[in-house]
Amino acid sequence: MSAKLKFKPIAFTVFTLYAIEWLDELIYGLYGATLPLLKSDLALNYLQVGLLATTPGLVSIALEPFIGILGDTRFRRALVRGGILATTFALALVAFGQTYAVILAAFCILYVASGAYVNLAQATLMDLNPARTEQTMARWTLFGEIGVMIAPILATLAFGIGYGWREMYLAFAGAAGVYTALVWRVAFNTHGGATEAQIAPRQLARDFFNAFRHGELIRFVLLTELADLMLDKLFDITGLYFHDVVGVDFAQAAFASAVFSSAGLVGSILLIPLLERVNGMRVLRLSSFSVIALYVAFLLVPFIWAKYVLIAAVSFSTAGWFAILRGRAFSALPGQSGMVVAVTALANLSILITPTVMGVIADAFGLQTAMWLLLIGPIALLIGLPREG
Repeated sequence: MSAKLKFKPIAFTVFTLYAIEWLDELIYGLYGATLPLLKSDLALNYLQVGLLATTPGLVSIALEPFIGILGDTRFRRALVRGGILATTFALALVAFGQTYAVILAAFCILYVASGAYVNLAQATLMDLNPARTEQTMARWTLFGEIGVMIAPILATLAFGIGYGWREMYLAFAGAAGVYTALVWRVAFNTHGGATEAQIAPRQLARDFFNAFRHGELIRFVLLTELADLMLDKLFDITGLYFHDVVGVDFAQAAFASAVFSSAGLVGSILLIPLLERVNGMRVLRLSSFSVIALYVAFLLVPFIWAKYVLIAAVSFSTAGWFAILRGRAFSALPGQSGMVVAVTALANLSILITPTVMGVIADAFGLQTAMWLLLIGPIALLIGLPREG
């Protein structure tokens, strides 16, 4: 397998691929941790906050299927390079943007860029060891959890000493620029179509539409998106919930995001050896039951300290969801990892409207009421998971 990689040793390639996920989740964690302050500075309502996630997602849906399809060709490397460069630019744009429209445009660029350099890096890892996609995804998720954990900690410290969200986004733009040098040294040619000089658009289109007929692939792609309600969607508004509903200050709200991500990190660490012994479907079924109970308790309990404990328990319990579900999706279509990325991009439409819907409900009835919508995630897993392993 290493013969396919132009840059030696293979350890550098694997490290860089995992580090890409670390950077992406570091940026994502920054969004969740700084959202309460960004909302306050720009005087946004909940609908506008929801559109910050929904609109970029809708824009990315129009482009990510093409990115995924082309990712199975010799253009994968160019797409990854373009993605990291666009990310650097967009982070700087957020830092200097003075209006809601500019910030929204910057987030649109970030979403599309992530679809290029992050998803195709993930696909490359899957191609390296297609027989162990769940285990590889568990390690990928662990790197991401580290990034998500560090971002709110940095935000908590920055807010405590007087820095704002703009300075943090500018610093992250610098970090993304450093990553560009690492990405430039990786070939990204482990997939089947990497060496094909000619591209057959009709065949690529046929492969794309045929992928939607693969029942097992569609099942796990859709379940991954629904599970995200209790993963990224919950993390997105954890800081906002603690500030606007629980009533803590900005630093304590950022700390809530740090608690969420830290607990998820612990769960991700324990998941790696667990998957060597326990079937992933069993892990998902058992954790879905516990998450429903924990999340309901989190919304109902009146004590601040208990809410911190319960949000940590929810994050810990959901740590394996993305790794297992996405790993199963890649296993359903071996050798066509870019096509899985393309199908996943379109399936994301089913869940993208959630932030906007929650924003409308929150503006009308309060954020506390809107939070109940996220229970659809674990309930969908209980209904949709296959009974057998």
